[in-house]
Amino acid sequence: MAVLHNKEQKIEDVLSKLPKKYSDKQFVETFIQLYSKDWGKIKANYIKQSQDKEPGTIITMPKPELYLKSILTTYLANQK
Repeated sequence: MAVLHNKEQKIEDVLSKLPKKYSDKQFVETFIQLYSKDWGKIKANYIKQSQDKEPGTIITMPKPELYLKSILTTYLANQK
């Protein structure tokens, strides 16, 4: 199940609010401002995975900030 629906559209919306040269931190902060409900879902999904894991298993989802950076990187790579 996808954690974040309409990723591309949301990334485009966030990027449209940022200057040409932006940092990952600015991207994450702007995403949180524009899509606070989605941010809550991302955090909740991460917390659920970390609480439900069996001892010795690895959490497959990265931390919420890294998750957003990862989807941004993937989006930018596909734009080339």
